[in-house]
Parts: sequence; structure tokens; C-alpha cells
Amino acid sequence: MSSEFMGFILFRGDRAYFKRGALGANDIGKLKVTKSDLLDAVKQLDALGKVKETKSGLWVYDEDLYKRLLVFSALYGPLRAKSPLKALKLALVVRRMDGYTIHFWYTETLEKYRRGGIRALGRVSRAARILYGVERK
Repeated sequence: MSSEFMGFILFRGDRAYFKRGALGANDIGKLKVTKSDLLDAVKQLDALGKVKETKSGLWVYDEDLYKRLLVFSALYGPLRAKSPLKALKLALVVRRMDGYTIHFWYTETLEKYRRGGIRALGRVSRAARILYGVERK
């Protein structure tokens, strides 16, 4: 059995579902982010070679990139006023994060989602956006 990482992001309408493998259970689901928003984030992260686009979603072949995309989606999804400028700022913030910081926000996002569902992500995403200067208090 191969130890290569394969994550899948499934899109249904304007919602994204993150999975570790195509048949695995959802890590997190119902994030309000579109495929084009995530592809723009992948371009900002200079990782087009690590992603394969399909009709229903995106295959991600790098675990660090998968975590970065999940964190980006968790921060971008709850925004009320979505704009290309905020998406760009968030992508640059996520790009500058080191491995430990990404892992922290990734585990924090998953834990809040498991405990309280999609509504519980609002506080985590707002805290991170204020902390990194994407949004004002």
C-alpha cells in the first residue's frame, strides 16, 4: 500500500467537502467556498502541480497543501462580504504561515467543526482573520 497522501475536495453547489481520500469520511464539510476561489488560492500558493482538477472536485497530492487549503476555506467561508481582495489577503497570509502554525489552525478548525458543526467555525475564523490583519475588530 502506498504512503502517498491523497486528499479530495468535493464541490456541491457553493459548498466544499474536504476528505482524506475519495472514499473516506469528511474531515470537514459544507464550507461556503467555490472551486474557483480555491483554484485562485492554489495559484497564489504556487502549487498547481500538486493539484488535479476533476469535474466534481480537486485531488490534492500534498498533505501540507491540503491543510493550507482547508485553513484558507475555513477562514474565507464565513466571510459575509466576500471580495477578491480579501481572498488574496487570506491566501497570502496562509502562504506565509509556517508548518506549525498551519497545523495549529488545521487541528483547531477540525476540533471546532467536530464539536459544534459549521456554526462553531465562525469564532475560529474571525479570531484568525483579526490576528493576521485581514479584518479589523
